[in-house]
Amino acid sequence: MNTGRAGMLGSSQKITGPGSSALKYDILTALLVTAARGDKVESRLALRLSLLITARFNWRLGVFAVGQREMARMWGVTERTAKREVAEMRARGWISIASAAARGRVAQHRIEIPTVMRATMAHWDAVGPDFFARMTDAPEPDGQIATNVVPLRRDAGALPEDDGTGWATAARRLQGQDPAVYSAWFASLRPLDVESGILTLSAPSRFIADYVKTHYHGRILAALVACDQSIREVQIVIVPRDPA
Repeated sequence: MNTGRAGMLGSSQKITGPGSSALKYDILTALLVTAARGDKVESRLALRLSLLITARFNWRLGVFAVGQREMARMWGVTERTAKREVAEMRARGWISIASAAARGRVAQHRIEIPTVMRATMAHWDAVGPDFFARMTDAPEPDGQIATNVVPLRRDAGALPEDDGTGWATAARRLQGQDPAVYSAWFASLRPLDVESGILTLSAPSRFIADYVKTHYHGRILAALVACDQSIREVQIVIVPRDPA
């Protein structure tokens, strides 16, 4: 169901309670498709984190507690390598310490789901368009989804020309997912520049900028990454325009 929020990229996404079982499978699917398709380091980390989640993650508490010796045994590596792999996951922001190690007790780690999902989004398309739509909270392909979105301008659905920023390709994708939302919120966005993997888009008003950042940031970022894996973030600034 389309709720207009950030999908699995939102920090408020709950992994416990009603419907959480499907979310757990989606998280593991995102990690495993990354393990199958990512670069050498990314693939290895994704596979090892998937094993930790499957074997030792406490979904109710949102943590896992596994000692280096046990990790080494599970992964088939030395304890030194296990320590290094955990350090790399922390450095990437995939996991963080929930409770430090104490005498007779191993450290507890939490998984930073939004960060992990950002790291995997380049590979969501490989699972299928339905998975991509679900992860970004976009309409399911060929689904007949009612919407109460009222476009700000009825003629605002024109697609931008390709300017090398990647926005034109992403815009076509976004329009194909949901023409009404595209016309209402995305068509008025304009690309300014791409620098260090960050695409800057301009919005004509604070209202549009704030609404898009709050409700559709994840969907836009996922569409951009699907088209260009060098993009790692999108930011929206306000640039008022003269009335036509």
